[in-house]
Amino acid sequence: MYSVPYLEHYADRYVELHLKGHGISLEQYLANPQRYEHLADEPFPLLPKQRQAQARIDAAEVPVPVEAEVDHLPRRNGTVVEILHHHRHPRRKPSGMPGWSRT
Repeated sequence: MYSVPYLEHYADRYVELHLKGHGISLEQYLANPQRYEHLADEPFPLLPKQRQAQARIDAAEVPVPVEAEVDHLPRRNGTVVEILHHHRHPRRKPSGMPGWSRT
């Protein structure tokens, strides 16, 4: 069995780290505290209803193939060419340049 100071220290630490939320019993923790200390930094596992919701969300997300995303774009020699929506603006000459005057 465990000594009283050992039990008090690690039982308090068990409560402090909220290891019950990770599904670890006090007996498991007392048998090997170092094995479960890292769980304090990790998020709690999902609750059953949260797992069901996550499964529904994952099932609804069907990845769209890349080909479907670029099918509508024009092609040149089989290569997809993205249409650029840019209009070039004419350069302005500064007023101090020779050969340029306002008319």
